[in-house]
Amino acid sequence: MKTLFAPNTVGLIIQAICAIVVAVITYVVGPIVVRKVTKARDFPKSQQPSKLKYAFAGGSAAAIIFIVIGVLINIFSPKPSVSITSPATGQQIEVRLAETGSGSFTVSGNSSVVFSDPNLRVYVLVHPADPPAAGWWIQQPATVELNGQWSTLSWIGNKDFPPHVGDKIDILVVATMPKQVIGLEKVSDPKDIKPVAQTDIVRISIGVTK
Repeated sequence: MKTLFAPNTVGLIIQAICAIVVAVITYVVGPIVVRKVTKARDFPKSQQPSKLKYAFAGGSAAAIIFIVIGVLINIFSPKPSVSITSPATGQQIEVRLAETGSGSFTVSGNSSVVFSDPNLRVYVLVHPADPPAAGWWIQQPATVELNGQWSTLSWIGNKDFPPHVGDKIDILVVATMPKQVIGLEKVSDPKDIKPVAQTDIVRISIGVTK
C-alpha cells in the first residue's frame, strides 16, 4: 500500500484562520503596546514605528505561522489509504460474461480517511496482462462504507476480445479526486490520475467463466 500527500481542506482552513489572527493581532495590538512603552520612556514620536511596519510584520508573521501549521498538519494528520482484500494475488477468479462480450468480477478492500473526505473516490484500475493490452482501464467508483470497507464491480474484455479461462489480469486500486478521471476510460500510468493513495499491483487469473 502506498500513501501519498493529500490536500486537507480542514487543515487549510485552520492555517488561514491562525494566520489571519496573528496578522490582526500584530497590526492592532502592536501599536498599542509600543505607544505605552514609548510614552513611559518618553521616546520622540518620530522614532515610533509606523503602522506600515506593523502591517509588514503582521504579514510576515502570518506567512510563517501558515507554513509552520501546514507542516504540522501534514505530519500529524491521518493520510488516506486503500488496500485490496479480495481477490488476492495469484487467485483464480470467476468472471460473469455479459452479452456485450465483456466479463465482470467483484473487487473489495479497505480504506481510511476516504469516506470522511468528500473530495475522494476509490477506483479499481484493470490491466490485461496475458494476453497483454496497453493501459489501465478505469472502473466505476467503488461504494465506500462508513467503516472504510469498499467494493465494486470491475470489467474485462469486449466483443472482439472476450475474457477466457487462463487469462491473467493485473488490478490495483487508487484513491483520487473524481475530476482526475473525468472523460477518461484508461490511462497508460496510474500516476496520470494523481492518486493520493495507491495499492500495489495484484495479479490474478480467470479460473471460471459463466
